[in-house]
Amino acid sequence: MRLPVKLLSIILIAVAPGLSLAYETGSKILRFGNATVSPDVSSSPLSLTTDSTAEIEGTSVRVGDNGTLGLTGVYMFSDHWGVEVVAALPFQHDLEVSGLTAQKLDLGQTKHLPPTVLLQWYPMQNASSVQPYVGLGLNYTVFFDEELSNGADDLFATLGATDDAKMSIDSSIGIAAEAGIDMAFGSKNQWMFNLAVWWVDLDTTAEIDVPGVGSVSADVELDPLVYMAGLGYRF
Repeated sequence: MRLPVKLLSIILIAVAPGLSLAYETGSKILRFGNATVSPDVSSSPLSLTTDSTAEIEGTSVRVGDNGTLGLTGVYMFSDHWGVEVVAALPFQHDLEVSGLTAQKLDLGQTKHLPPTVLLQWYPMQNASSVQPYVGLGLNYTVFFDEELSNGADDLFATLGATDDAKMSIDSSIGIAAEAGIDMAFGSKNQWMFNLAVWWVDLDTTAEIDVPGVGSVSADVELDPLVYMAGLGYRF
């Protein structure tokens, strides 16, 4: 979701003349657009627990990118400070394991929701036509609808699984930071173009319960960047 610098410059030039945005106490801002989660994955080796626990050397978990509709709502409690709530439709990520088979194993997929609350600072004058901002807050990520692939089920069957394996991924609470920019347009200056990026401290543990065999688990640091490009409306 990285827009070319040239395109961003054209947008800035186009919207700057004669426009103003009043970021003042009591204002409310709704932003929406395409949000893409791009995890920066660091994984421990898989651990196999039967009668004891042993690491499976050379293995790691990978998590794919995904995009969906992102939504943010802001309440300005002063001319330069606001509180933002971030929401989205569920993200769905493909999961892979390296080092367990000759080829990367399609492990399955999971969905997640990332509700986040941030304190924001708007440094420009409240009538500025181009308004950058930064924010810091907390993220709560919940994973659900974990599904294993047929290939993973077949592998566990060869290991002696007596029933279908089940995967679970722990929820996470961590720090979130953001940077964004609004660029006004429209006769009443209520509409805006918006570009935003968030970084989220996201650590979790994934575990697969394999009946008749034991469990397979890994600690995973996702620490994703989340990019959103879209529109906003100021009330």
